[in-house]
Amino acid sequence: MSIREAAEQLTVDHLLNSVQQLSPAELWEFTERLAEWQQQREVPEEAPLLASIRENSRLPEKEQQRYQELWRKCEDETLSEAELAEYHRLLSKLEARNVKRIEALITLGEMRGKTLKQIMAELGLKRENGGF
Repeated sequence: MSIREAAEQLTVDHLLNSVQQLSPAELWEFTERLAEWQQQREVPEEAPLLASIRENSRLPEKEQQRYQELWRKCEDETLSEAELAEYHRLLSKLEARNVKRIEALITLGEMRGKTLKQIMAELGLKRENGGF
Protein backbone atom coordinates (compact mmCIF):
# COMPACT_ATOMS: atom_id res chain seq x y z
CA MET A 1 0.00 0.00 0.00
CA SER A 2 1.38 3.41 -0.96
CA ILE A 3 1.63 6.31 1.46
CA ARG A 4 -1.09 8.08 -0.53
CA GLU A 5 -3.47 5.11 -0.16
CA ALA A 6 -2.74 4.90 3.56
CA ALA A 7 -3.38 8.62 4.00
CA GLU A 8 -6.70 8.33 2.19
CA GLN A 9 -7.83 5.70 4.69
CA LEU A 10 -7.10 7.93 7.69
CA THR A 11 -10.08 9.54 9.33
CA VAL A 12 -10.33 12.17 12.01
CA ASP A 13 -11.06 9.36 14.47
CA HIS A 14 -7.88 7.53 13.44
CA LEU A 15 -5.84 10.69 13.82
CA LEU A 16 -7.40 11.54 17.18
CA ASN A 17 -6.74 8.01 18.43
CA SER A 18 -3.08 8.38 17.46
CA VAL A 19 -2.79 11.78 19.13
CA GLN A 20 -4.30 10.41 22.34
CA GLN A 21 -1.45 7.92 22.53
CA LEU A 22 1.25 10.62 22.57
CA SER A 23 3.21 11.37 25.72
CA PRO A 24 2.67 14.82 27.26
CA ALA A 25 5.91 16.09 25.72
CA GLU A 26 5.00 14.70 22.30
CA LEU A 27 1.49 16.15 22.58
CA TRP A 28 2.91 19.57 23.39
CA GLU A 29 5.27 19.39 20.38
CA PHE A 30 2.40 18.19 18.17
CA THR A 31 0.11 21.04 19.18
CA GLU A 32 2.88 23.61 18.67
CA ARG A 33 3.67 22.28 15.21
CA LEU A 34 -0.02 22.07 14.31
CA ALA A 35 -0.54 25.71 15.34
CA GLU A 36 2.46 26.76 13.23
CA TRP A 37 1.11 24.80 10.26
CA GLN A 38 -2.33 26.39 10.66
CA GLN A 39 -0.81 29.87 10.65
CA GLN A 40 1.13 29.06 7.50
CA ARG A 41 -2.07 27.92 5.79
CA GLU A 42 -3.89 31.18 6.51
CA VAL A 43 -4.33 33.24 3.40
CA PRO A 44 -2.51 36.57 3.91
CA GLU A 45 -5.60 38.54 2.84
CA GLU A 46 -7.56 36.85 5.63
CA ALA A 47 -5.21 37.89 8.45
CA PRO A 48 -6.55 41.47 8.81
CA LEU A 49 -10.13 40.17 8.70
CA LEU A 50 -9.43 37.58 11.40
CA ALA A 51 -7.73 40.24 13.52
CA SER A 52 -10.71 42.56 13.10
CA ILE A 53 -13.11 39.78 14.08
CA ARG A 54 -11.12 39.06 17.25
CA GLU A 55 -10.69 42.73 18.14
CA ASN A 56 -14.34 43.63 17.63
CA SER A 57 -15.85 40.61 19.39
CA ARG A 58 -16.01 42.49 22.67
CA LEU A 59 -15.12 45.72 24.39
CA PRO A 60 -11.73 46.22 26.06
CA GLU A 61 -11.66 44.17 29.27
CA LYS A 62 -12.51 46.90 31.80
CA GLU A 63 -15.30 48.30 29.65
CA GLN A 64 -16.63 44.79 29.00
CA GLN A 65 -16.78 44.08 32.73
CA ARG A 66 -18.51 47.39 33.38
CA TYR A 67 -20.96 46.78 30.54
CA GLN A 68 -21.87 43.37 31.98
CA GLU A 69 -22.31 44.87 35.44
CA LEU A 70 -24.58 47.60 34.08
CA TRP A 71 -26.47 45.08 31.91
CA ARG A 72 -27.29 43.05 35.01
CA LYS A 73 -28.47 46.17 36.82
CA CYS A 74 -30.54 47.12 33.80
CA GLU A 75 -32.17 43.68 33.83
CA ASP A 76 -32.93 44.18 37.53
CA GLU A 77 -34.18 47.72 36.81
CA THR A 78 -31.81 49.20 39.40
CA LEU A 79 -29.80 51.61 37.20
CA SER A 80 -29.39 55.21 38.27
CA GLU A 81 -29.69 57.98 35.63
CA ALA A 82 -25.89 58.26 35.39
CA GLU A 83 -25.52 54.48 35.08
CA LEU A 84 -28.18 54.39 32.39
CA ALA A 85 -26.28 56.99 30.37
CA GLU A 86 -23.04 55.03 30.83
CA TYR A 87 -24.81 51.81 29.85
CA HIS A 88 -26.12 53.41 26.64
CA ARG A 89 -22.65 54.75 25.82
CA LEU A 90 -21.07 51.31 26.26
CA LEU A 91 -23.90 49.65 24.36
CA SER A 92 -23.34 52.03 21.42
CA LYS A 93 -19.63 51.19 21.42
CA LEU A 94 -20.41 47.47 21.51
CA GLU A 95 -22.92 47.79 18.66
CA ALA A 96 -20.38 49.70 16.53
CA ARG A 97 -17.81 46.97 17.15
CA ASN A 98 -20.39 44.33 16.29
CA VAL A 99 -21.05 46.01 12.93
CA LYS A 100 -17.31 45.94 12.15
CA ARG A 101 -17.11 42.29 13.24
CA ILE A 102 -20.06 41.27 11.05
CA GLU A 103 -18.63 43.17 8.06
CA ALA A 104 -15.33 41.30 8.47
CA LEU A 105 -17.19 37.97 8.84
CA ILE A 106 -19.20 38.64 5.68
CA THR A 107 -16.08 39.59 3.72
CA LEU A 108 -14.30 36.46 4.96
CA GLY A 109 -17.34 34.39 3.97
CA GLU A 110 -17.31 35.90 0.48
CA MET A 111 -13.59 35.12 0.14
CA ARG A 112 -14.15 31.51 1.19
CA GLY A 113 -17.45 31.10 -0.65
CA LYS A 114 -19.34 30.39 2.56
CA THR A 115 -22.32 31.80 4.43
CA LEU A 116 -22.06 33.92 7.54
CA LYS A 117 -23.40 31.01 9.57
CA GLN A 118 -20.76 28.64 8.13
CA ILE A 119 -17.92 31.10 8.81
CA MET A 120 -19.07 31.65 12.38
CA ALA A 121 -19.20 27.88 12.93
CA GLU A 122 -15.69 27.47 11.47
CA LEU A 123 -14.34 30.14 13.80
CA GLY A 124 -16.18 28.72 16.79
CA LEU A 125 -18.29 31.85 17.24
CA LYS A 126 -21.77 31.71 18.64
CA ARG A 127 -24.64 34.09 18.34
CA GLU A 128 -24.97 36.56 21.18
CA ASN A 129 -28.38 37.47 22.59
CA GLY A 130 -30.24 36.33 19.48
CA GLY A 131 -28.02 38.34 17.13
CA PHE A 132 -24.59 37.90 15.67
